[in-house]
Amino acid sequence: MLKKYETLAGLFDYPDASTDRILDQVEVELKDRYPGAHDPFQKFCRVMRDLAPEEREEVFTTHFDLDPRIPMDLGFILFGEDYRRGNFLALMQAEQSRAGNDLRSELADHLPNVLRLVARIGEKELAEELAASIVLPAVKEMVSLSSGRGPGYRDAFETLHACLAADLAALPYESCPIAREKTNCEDQSYACGADFLQEIVHHKF
Repeated sequence: MLKKYETLAGLFDYPDASTDRILDQVEVELKDRYPGAHDPFQKFCRVMRDLAPEEREEVFTTHFDLDPRIPMDLGFILFGEDYRRGNFLALMQAEQSRAGNDLRSELADHLPNVLRLVARIGEKELAEELAASIVLPAVKEMVSLSSGRGPGYRDAFETLHACLAADLAALPYESCPIAREKTNCEDQSYACGADFLQEIVHHKF
């Protein structure tokens, strides 16, 4: 069920010569399986396929590098500058190393890297919890942060969110709350406190 997220991760990599191939692969993965993802994905495809390579790069840079409101680092999306961001990043780094993932000069909690991790974790329950507890609420927030922007990566986020929501709807895991106040976590019981740095397979994210 989660193996497809290795392919979907490519939507959020910096555009290059492989972009059209990735779009084709995602289209095959989604075909007739995720009706909620169909429309946003087709919008994203139309935008990307109509652009020259340098224009694709400009769209990516404008959406992410030039707008600090839309980072792709999940720890920042969920925790802001709270100390839990560093704790979460340390856990992701350990899991990425264990999975042998190439982080491509990005942080371990960068969205494409985490999607590849979800697809590669050998323990099914751990992969599902990471996807349901961390990735799904973070991607939902990314959709919200992209609101009002032109066509492009908002559609990619909506595509990913539709897939995650469909795949994870029946799972019992609690979603990590988004930290609206970037101070401390005294009022949040989820993923907070000394247990947060304990062995990842025995504790919630």
